[in-house]
Amino acid sequence: MRTDSANELLSRAVAAIRALQAEIRWKPGKDIQHLRTRQHYGHLPRSATLIDYEAIITSILRDDSADVYVYVWQSEVIYPTIVGSHENRRWLVMFDLEGVMETAFPPTDPEVYLSDPRFQYLGTMKELLA
Repeated sequence: MRTDSANELLSRAVAAIRALQAEIRWKPGKDIQHLRTRQHYGHLPRSATLIDYEAIITSILRDDSADVYVYVWQSEVIYPTIVGSHENRRWLVMFDLEGVMETAFPPTDPEVYLSDPRFQYLGTMKELLA
């Protein structure tokens, strides 16, 4: 059985997901910075635009089979995290509880990355958004 605080966290995470599904929002100036970082690491081609990057993010946010986690940083900052596939690579889409993007990237080894105990699995998008 979920506690009230767990139910509140789940409700806030779902609201943040729905907000991002409607509109991708970034902290001021962070959109281009994150795009350039993804290009630098070879996650996106140099020719990729912010529209291309956000299209990947949107496709993952709208994937019913994507997995939903919360990442808890230092016991107080919580980032809902959606994990889905794009072109046969697993991507993580992380954002805050207000629905503002933190980052999106394909980790080198998603299973190892997600085995960090700070990630807590909540279910699939279909299960949580039903």
